[in-house]
Amino acid sequence: MSYLVFARKWRPQTFTDVIAQEHVTMTLRNAITSERIGHAYLFTGPRGVGKTTTARILAKALNCAEGPTPDPCMECEACRRIAAGGHLDVLEIDGASNRGIDEIRDLREKARYAAAEGGYKIYIIDEVHMLTREAFNALLKILEEPPERVIFIFATTEPRKVPATILSRCQRFDFRRIPSAVMGGYIKEEALKEGISITPDALSLVCRASGGSMRDALSIMDQLVSFSGGEITGETVSGLLGLVEADLLADISSAVFHSRGNDALELIEEALGRGYSIEELIDALNGFLRNALLCATGAEKGIGDLSDGEIELVRSTVAGVSDVHVLNVLRLMSGASEQIRLGASPRISIEGALITAAKLGVAFGFEDLPPVTPRVSVTAVGKEAPPAKTPEDAPRESAKTVEKPAEKPEPVAEPVQDNGDEDTREKENSHIREISGLFDMIPEDN
Repeated sequence: MSYLVFARKWRPQTFTDVIAQEHVTMTLRNAITSERIGHAYLFTGPRGVGKTTTARILAKALNCAEGPTPDPCMECEACRRIAAGGHLDVLEIDGASNRGIDEIRDLREKARYAAAEGGYKIYIIDEVHMLTREAFNALLKILEEPPERVIFIFATTEPRKVPATILSRCQRFDFRRIPSAVMGGYIKEEALKEGISITPDALSLVCRASGGSMRDALSIMDQLVSFSGGEITGETVSGLLGLVEADLLADISSAVFHSRGNDALELIEEALGRGYSIEELIDALNGFLRNALLCATGAEKGIGDLSDGEIELVRSTVAGVSDVHVLNVLRLMSGASEQIRLGASPRISIEGALITAAKLGVAFGFEDLPPVTPRVSVTAVGKEAPPAKTPEDAPRESAKTVEKPAEKPEPVAEPVQDNGDEDTREKENSHIREISGLFDMIPEDN
């Protein structure tokens, strides 16, 4: 038998096997059990999350020899032929290559004939949003009043391109991206059955690279097995997919957070020497800074695609760094991302952004400001600020407090009414200008 890729070999065959789509599978199972089967379904969602797979399972459940049943037997002739894609009454149509009105007219005429094997006649149209407007209009009548035991199942990644007249005639099910934890558990379980060993770091990288698509993750697994055999490590995944190493991103971020712009530039030079592109670096760095921001704000639950070791690395990178500082750096680097893609000199853009981000630690380091507070207080209040009290002054003050008789409270001064006097306003403005000028004393470098 010819080799089957993992995406086909590990494809779910029953509703129970479909992962992370319980809201869809439970509804379809209940509809079959209660004999409330619709005549048109629309499956929407990102690529590789189980839309076409679920459509085939629904076809098996309806045409199984024991059915309609929510649990197809997988042993009868109908189940086997549907799984192999050779059933006469289950027709899969590619909407991208059969998008014209002539193809839909032909489909409409053939749908009027009864099923060849006496069950349900099921049309699965993938990427239905690719149909032309005229083709959609040709579908309207048969969708509203379909022949008996004819079911249409549409699948699309872009439901907004499907006309509202079609949407209103279908039961819509929105498929979700598969969470990294669920995807990782499934891949690990299937890999063990194949005798493949994969480390947690490698599993985390595979799930992150897939973007929530199980098909993409399984395609990556095929590549990894061909590349490294039955032992898959984090270094293997990073080398094959060209992912930027987390340690390098942590070093760059740490250099920026602690105002070491020269170190950040040296690390960029090192990364380019390893073969990473500027675009890969900025995307990976923004992702790392996003996770750093979540750690700095205490919202680590939002980090769902990192291993424990990577989360600990992010924590150590932002230790002692304020969340506002991380947010400012992230905003600056995110803004530089578009400049890097559109500009003529992406390296200058990323280096300039890193230097600017490194200077944020100086610009916002208020604890390192020069001692200008007394001068500000003199200008603003009009009198010298009292000197700082020492522990030796405390006994004297307490003694004075005991010996000094109580004084009568001084009368409260009446508030000065603002009569719009020009001299008063000019004096206030001069005070404001003088206070503002004090901030010019703040040095640019430590």
